[in-house]
Amino acid sequence: MDAATEHAASILKVAWARSLGLGDQDLSAERTHVAIPEIAKELTFLNLFGSCVFLGPEWAVARAAKLSNEQLGSERGLLEVAKDRSAHRARAETILFTPDYLPPPSMHPSQAPLISREREMVARLERSCPPDDVAAAGLLEQTHWFTLLEESMEPVACAAYREWQGFVANMTALTVADARRQGYAKTVALIATNVALDEGLVPQWRAHRTNTSAWHLAQALGFQRIGVLATVSFT
Repeated sequence: MDAATEHAASILKVAWARSLGLGDQDLSAERTHVAIPEIAKELTFLNLFGSCVFLGPEWAVARAAKLSNEQLGSERGLLEVAKDRSAHRARAETILFTPDYLPPPSMHPSQAPLISREREMVARLERSCPPDDVAAAGLLEQTHWFTLLEESMEPVACAAYREWQGFVANMTALTVADARRQGYAKTVALIATNVALDEGLVPQWRAHRTNTSAWHLAQALGFQRIGVLATVSFT
């Protein structure tokens, strides 16, 4: 791990530790189990750069201690922990990041993409996409948008991010169905990533395990897979 990657990794560890209510140094090489009040009604497992932590009530901590990191990092594993607690809404996400600027595509200045930063264009793009894709991308939940427009001024793809924990840019992207596989999402995601780096943020991509197009896009851009977040709610 080079110096830039190591620095970015340390920033991500602090950001994630704070998001989970832990101390800045509480993500260690060995798996940590943290007992939390049962009122939280959620189990959480994070594996980040090989540092792992499990959070849940004492009964869940005792059960989790018997399972491997691979098991806890999956929906099935966490559902097993909470199987007698009416477990629901299990989710496992792949986490990726990049510490480096992404190389811009080679093109003549006359071919430079037309980009809108306006929220209105994001809303127009979402109206052309399936509801499930819109929900997965969550574009309107972000604060910085980069929407690629056709010559007709119609939006075809958008990449966006929102600052998280003061250090991190959580990235996402969405392309209209009939404009996919043409490199549009990659173009706007590249621009958004480099702007986030200009702002001093560490770009991070979180994609549900079933959303293969999202993490394939992130990997195509040069993002590195660094871990997994798994959660499950219970009653």
